[in-house]
Amino acid sequence: MTEVPARRSIADVGESLPGTGTACSVLWDASDAPAWGTATRADLIVALEQPGPWGRSAAIQSHLDPGLGAHLDAHTKELGGRFQLIRTPGRHADSPDAVASAGPRCLIARTGPAGWLVTARLYEASQLFGLTATVLEDPADTATALGGVLDPTPLLLVCTNGRRDRCCATRARPIVAALAAAWPGQVWETSHTGGHRFAPTALLLPWGRMLARLDTSLGGAILAAAAEGALPPAALGPRHDRGAMHLPAPEQAAESWLRWQAGRCDLTDPVAEAGEKVAVTVETGPEQPESCGSDPVPNVILRPHWRPGT
Repeated sequence: MTEVPARRSIADVGESLPGTGTACSVLWDASDAPAWGTATRADLIVALEQPGPWGRSAAIQSHLDPGLGAHLDAHTKELGGRFQLIRTPGRHADSPDAVASAGPRCLIARTGPAGWLVTARLYEASQLFGLTATVLEDPADTATALGGVLDPTPLLLVCTNGRRDRCCATRARPIVAALAAAWPGQVWETSHTGGHRFAPTALLLPWGRMLARLDTSLGGAILAAAAEGALPPAALGPRHDRGAMHLPAPEQAAESWLRWQAGRCDLTDPVAEAGEKVAVTVETGPEQPESCGSDPVPNVILRPHWRPGT
């Protein structure tokens, strides 16, 4: 079991949030477009530590062997999951460090209300090919397969993959640095998670909750509430809650909306009745670029509402 480390106050660290008027996430901030139903769909997260720089396609553009990265990505997808690279916040030296001798750390998370998290130190990344659908049915078996432990400590993975979109670098890195200083051991930088138009974006493990428009205050509140298996009320609603990764997009939107309406913050609560009480209408909003430098596209909005007669 991992001990939750002592924390520093966010006020002790400070905050910076640079951005320009042409950055995609700044434009989407101004429009206040809802983030509901935009979480990446995945039942499983496999996150492998890989320091140094990442390219646009991080799994095959980093110091990780590109063939190995491609196969790990494909293997994880076959298991219904998403493969991520992670690194500790700070400078991304283009040279080997202690990871090379000690072996990379990895995080295996089953998403959803009954989510669990296994952490391990691998002697080589190819150990991840030992993960099978059968092994992943049981967190204890998963931990045994990797020589790891079932870890109760919530983790926040913040996308800083600037080669994928500059918003993820310029807007997220100051925030992840502040959060990591205040919550040591519970914050990682991660490769592209999707939805950089909502940068800074984050992924809360083990539940697989995706958050939009992160700042240091919200990030700290998320980690504090997650220690009790919950989200803070400030994370509910259309501005910050992208949804639960284990659900399809319309169900994500419905579940998030119902949580917001009822103030249901418990992440272990499946909110099962969402599908029965909530309908989701698809609307088309103003055209906006989904990436920095890309052409504007129609803004698809998922608009949840009570079903007639509910």
